Amino acid sequence: MFKPLYFITLLFPMLMLSACNNEDDIDEIFPGKTWYMNGATINGMKLNSEISNFYTDAGEGAYYISFASNTFKGEFEDGVTFGGTWSANGKHQTITLKFTQTPTITKPFDQNLYNILSNIHSYKSGADFLHLKKDGDNVILFGNTRSKVIN
Repeated sequence: MFKPLYFITLLFPMLMLSACNNEDDIDEIFPGKTWYMNGATINGMKLNSEISNFYTDAGEGAYYISFASNTFKGEFEDGVTFGGTWSANGKHQTITLKFTQTPTITKPFDQNLYNILSNIHSYKSGADFLHLKKDGDNVILFGNTRSKVIN
């Protein structure tokens, strides 16, 4: 009886030290990363195929967001740029973007994207995707590469 009790006494602290950490590593998701828009749901309507059509030679530089240590920048269509500061909480998967100025946007689609980005409250991520979510009906999907085919 002594040996099993001794074994359990040694094993328990090791299990506690190796417990799973459910907190995201923010430095793996945001700083130094550029994410390209590959889809969106705006007011409950999925627009994935419409977005893939924007990736022509003329639009190659549009629809992305890049993160530095505490700042972000990006571009909509027609060279409309945006930027500001960001903060995120890896434990709760929340994010806030604070724009330094309101971009001059003429296209309704881009205005919808800006409205989502300026009001996002959460994110979901993996090695090759980032979803920025305002609510269940308004989500922007990003990938680590440009995607012309959306599944």
